[in-house]
Amino acid sequence: MHDESKNNINKNHHRCWICGAEADSAEHRIKKSDLVRAYGRGPYRGDTAPLHFHGNNQSVVQGSNARTAKYDRSLCHRCNTTFTQPFDQAYNLFMEWIMANERQVLQKRFVNFVDVYGEQFEVCQRNLYKYFAKSFGCRLVDAGYEVPTDVIELLRLTYFQTALLITLAVNEDILILPSVDRDGFIGKGDLCALAERSDPTRVTGYTWNEHISWFTVCYWYGCPPDGDFWSTWIANSQHVYLGSYQPLTPEMRKEAAQKARARVATLGSSKNNT
Repeated sequence: MHDESKNNINKNHHRCWICGAEADSAEHRIKKSDLVRAYGRGPYRGDTAPLHFHGNNQSVVQGSNARTAKYDRSLCHRCNTTFTQPFDQAYNLFMEWIMANERQVLQKRFVNFVDVYGEQFEVCQRNLYKYFAKSFGCRLVDAGYEVPTDVIELLRLTYFQTALLITLAVNEDILILPSVDRDGFIGKGDLCALAERSDPTRVTGYTWNEHISWFTVCYWYGCPPDGDFWSTWIANSQHVYLGSYQPLTPEMRKEAAQKARARVATLGSSKNNT
């Protein structure tokens, strides 16, 4: 697992950022269902246990509910369970479908929400978007930033306007890895705060991303998205199209491909010897 989030500013969380009640519940920074899908329910021990990288720190994740897989408390129990449970369920169904239909998704490079949710796709994709808004809000609070009002308010609305744009993309370089390795590649990128040139202390927007294997969710608040990450989605379409990006240099990509071939050969040899 990889987590490039960098905590800064205020770490003193007292109130739920959704409703203002006492913050007595901690959201998973690495979703429990994603951990279970990749590593099982645990406990995780030995060489097969997932490692959590956070800044310059490294720790073993001992189970899907481990403290290292969670943010500090920034939500109340009700908001983190009852209120946002439909959002979590929509996300879990979505990711299960993405992983189960990986070949189809990578060939077509789009998702038809009817295929994922059936006739309830309009409500469910809205709940999926709200899950991403919740994830974005928790990341902002973890970094010490205020969650924008429009992001908080949309969680309770059927129809809404917001400056939070989402794009979905394929990390082509992760596809180099054998499935057994890439399935456990779960994490978050850097949260970047954008500021005015005339007043660097005034934050005007944010960019961020998180990924499950090759599947990357990109967040753009108050700023236009990079076109390579495809068009924006705000729970307003039956179809969502996937962008494409390659973070590795050609030299790094070549080296990664060589290592992947060697890894596949090793896995094949081990399987034949068992």
